[in-house]
Amino acid sequence: MPFSYHPPTQIPCPICEEIAQNKPAPVIDSQNGKASAANNYPIHNWYNFVLGYTPAFPNYVLDRERVTPDCVVADPFMGTGTTLAACKLRGLPSLGVDANDFFIDVAQAKLNWQIDIRELRRASEEVCGVVENIYRQINFGDNGKPLLDLLEYEYKISATDYATINRPDLLDVRYMSDKPFTRAQVLKEVIEEKVKTPEIAKLLQLALAAIIVPISNIRYGPGFGVIKPKDDFNVLGLFREKVSRIMLDLETLPNDKREVSTQTFLGNSRELENVLPAESVDLMITSPPYPGDHEYTKHTRLELTFMRYVDTMKDFRHIKQRLMRSATTNIYRTDNEAQYVQDIARINADTTLIEQRLRASNATSGFEKLYTKLVWEYFGGMYLTLRGVHQTLRKGGKIYLLVSDSHAFKMVHIETAKILAEIGLKAGFVSFDIELWQDKISTSHKYHIPENILILTK
Repeated sequence: MPFSYHPPTQIPCPICEEIAQNKPAPVIDSQNGKASAANNYPIHNWYNFVLGYTPAFPNYVLDRERVTPDCVVADPFMGTGTTLAACKLRGLPSLGVDANDFFIDVAQAKLNWQIDIRELRRASEEVCGVVENIYRQINFGDNGKPLLDLLEYEYKISATDYATINRPDLLDVRYMSDKPFTRAQVLKEVIEEKVKTPEIAKLLQLALAAIIVPISNIRYGPGFGVIKPKDDFNVLGLFREKVSRIMLDLETLPNDKREVSTQTFLGNSRELENVLPAESVDLMITSPPYPGDHEYTKHTRLELTFMRYVDTMKDFRHIKQRLMRSATTNIYRTDNEAQYVQDIARINADTTLIEQRLRASNATSGFEKLYTKLVWEYFGGMYLTLRGVHQTLRKGGKIYLLVSDSHAFKMVHIETAKILAEIGLKAGFVSFDIELWQDKISTSHKYHIPENILILTK
């Protein structure tokens, strides 16, 4: 996973200029153009996905639509369960679909509030005690950060040797140094061996997965970057903090919300009609991928690899092929979903301009050559998704989609919400509305990028 970042050349954008002159007031006022996230919200912050969205969005929709418990809410791009958790906190039943196996487990752990907190505390304390004893038998070297004042001990293995034996093939030492890896791997193995209650084990595994990126040498934004290696890290201390956060949230949850129904399904959103029954949902709230060249398995690669959801690149491809085509690293020769949107003039105009700029800049890289195919395949895939959404919604039902515009491909401004509105009408929806949610600043290009709510009504 090599990384090098070269800031793109700024090109004047007439669409940006027009938006700036006629921009309505956004629903929320993001600070300095930084997109709002879920970090500061209970339950939601048990695991933070870098491309996730704030629960303020589903809460806004639920207030606006005055949703009651007799309604069924669904999210066809569930991610880590932001919409479902927001619904459950309000006593509303909900359904979620996602293509990433890891996200399914994260969402299920976040949404199971019938946990025996005393058992969770006992299990956590037992795990940490066993882990500390094992740490005593591993030589972390003079630069290690032992959690206890240890007496002299005859070490059985060095951290480097332990990491060499146990490190997954796809988890390079550049991405996680030997000592943090060893500490986390010991913790993972103890949870698997000692915790016999599946629900408790899944929650402790969530807490571990949530700290994988902080203890690693990886940072996101823009893209996937390798930072200065962390020689060692207080992994167990960070794990304890995360478990304490989870227990505090569980203790403060109202009892009447704990049994509210939530269901999660592993599936391809482009085949939604095969996952959810026809006319079974009243409202959908989601934030799908958008054509910004973000590949979602790359942004969970550490967790997928460390937690052993994948062992080979073939395993990665199996997940990636279920995903929306939103990145050049996720395009395949056999993809042909562009056929469904060939009549959309906006897509043709955007891809034509991308091609012109590719030729003008003599762009020759393999990924650049995929730019126009990606845009076509993304919107073709979204047509299939919206067609399935239309079948799943009851008459009069709505879907709210939170989507950003894009400047990812040769600085061509792709107005995502407007194109998806046309595609929604083509898929059978009778009307649409577009509302500015917030004004973001593109990390790569420093442009103000509108993030819009697209509302489609059946």
